[in-house]
Amino acid sequence: MKEKWDLNSQKLGILLRNFADMIWEYDTETHRLFAEPECAKRCGLPEIVADGARGLVDAGVLHPDYLPSLSHLFHSLEIQDCTLTAELLARSGISRDYNWYRVVFTSFVDSESGRLQAIGFFQDIDYEVQQRLKLQHLANMDCHTGIYNAAAGRQLIQNKLMQQSPSTHNAMFVFDIDNFKLINDTYGHYRGDEILHHFADILRCVCRKTDTVFRIGGDEFGLFAYNTDDEKLVRRICTEILCRTNELSEDCIPVSVSIGVAVNKEYAPSYFDYYRAADKAMYLAKENGKGNYRADYF
Repeated sequence: MKEKWDLNSQKLGILLRNFADMIWEYDTETHRLFAEPECAKRCGLPEIVADGARGLVDAGVLHPDYLPSLSHLFHSLEIQDCTLTAELLARSGISRDYNWYRVVFTSFVDSESGRLQAIGFFQDIDYEVQQRLKLQHLANMDCHTGIYNAAAGRQLIQNKLMQQSPSTHNAMFVFDIDNFKLINDTYGHYRGDEILHHFADILRCVCRKTDTVFRIGGDEFGLFAYNTDDEKLVRRICTEILCRTNELSEDCIPVSVSIGVAVNKEYAPSYFDYYRAADKAMYLAKENGKGNYRADYF
């Protein structure tokens, strides 16, 4: 009768093979990888891979985009005993498609040779990552219109602004649907939601592929056009959106939109500078009569 936990090499091997999809030993001096024989056979992997991470790319196991990150991981294993993890795209020899894998490697001083060695595994987490990406995508989208919500749109714009030269010109459009409360009160929120959805479709059709379209909130939308101060482009976007929005009109309630545009003349300011200037221009457009636009350069 057993009275305590007893771990032997057979049990350890079974646990590893059930837990991990690819099991590797990494020689920190020769930079060679040795695949666990049964895993190599099951996954169609080479039993020996020379040249570390580069060898995995050449063998068609590691996606080339992740060569720098895995190379850095292996380099760290070569200089200290540690446990390191990463998530990357890889594939087995029996698959054409790359899947997401969690990579875990631990370096240690071998008790027999006294040399620093490393052992690790690739664990398939593709389903987990795909679910995570779906949830992240849903968190970034406005549920009524299918475009970016305010927080996601703002973050995306801020990230792109940080990558631009300070002298880059951009244009931000702020749209406010006129008479929206009256539409909701007269026809109900279902019709109001339909108009929001159709207006978002209009923005997607009119903007360029490189632009960012998002819902700021309520009946207010935003469009950020990168790398442009072209007055003709601004006029075309505004004119086309005004025309298409008018086609959403009900029998007795016209549907129109007021548009404010802000274009920077000199240095590229922050998202909030663009928004404040475009929002101010939008309210000035409303004061001059609904259903038109105003473009300001600042």
